[in-house]
Amino acid sequence: MSDDALYRAVLKVCAWTGPTMTALFLAGAVPLAKFFVPPYSAEHSPAGVAHMYVDNLTGIRVGCVVMCFSAALFLPFGLSIAAVVRRTDSAGVLLSWIQVASVAVATIVILFIPIFWGIGTYRAGSVSPEITQTWNDAGWFGVLFAVPPFSLWCAAIAVAIMRRDGLLPRWVGYLNLWMAILFMPAMMMIFFKHGPFAQNGVLTFWMPVAVFFGWIITMSWAAARQARLPSGPPGETLNPGREAASATSAM
Repeated sequence: MSDDALYRAVLKVCAWTGPTMTALFLAGAVPLAKFFVPPYSAEHSPAGVAHMYVDNLTGIRVGCVVMCFSAALFLPFGLSIAAVVRRTDSAGVLLSWIQVASVAVATIVILFIPIFWGIGTYRAGSVSPEITQTWNDAGWFGVLFAVPPFSLWCAAIAVAIMRRDGLLPRWVGYLNLWMAILFMPAMMMIFFKHGPFAQNGVLTFWMPVAVFFGWIITMSWAAARQARLPSGPPGETLNPGREAASATSAM
């Protein structure tokens, strides 16, 4: 297998870790931890939150383990998109580095969500309910409040797509612009405990979460599609490492 063919194969595998990550995270959060359907209300009393944790200790703990593994898959998914953007000119290289940095931060955020919830289960029932509630809140802030790295990532993808025709379909660029905007209402959760901007509200939870997981599926398809396309104009290759090797040998 040639270097370019191997690179395409790895890119395709990395791209499809996105849906795998989605399936694992939702499996841990919904049927096991029972967090997302329905989402916890910020108006629950400390005793009520502690009771929900104690009542489903094993499910939440197993769910947190599954979600931790899902977070690890977010990194290759994000890097596959950055690799596609890397095919452009020097500005595209800078945009790809912005994406790499954003993906690294986003992966840490996703990883800490189940860590916070897991800490909440560790001594649930034997410590003050307020402590359990605080760790529960920390996990939900990780889910909804920490959106700037994700918005920056989507904006960098959108700019790269708009700058170069044929890199990815332009509608994918517009989708990423909308994603950068649609994530932002989730930050309003810090001001509200009920209503559409609360952590279980339509604009703070349901809309951002739904579009986020839909965006992962779309971007996985887009990156995998790029791996199947021809290398492009003469002299261009999908594998930037191959370009660097060719330049070195020519010197």
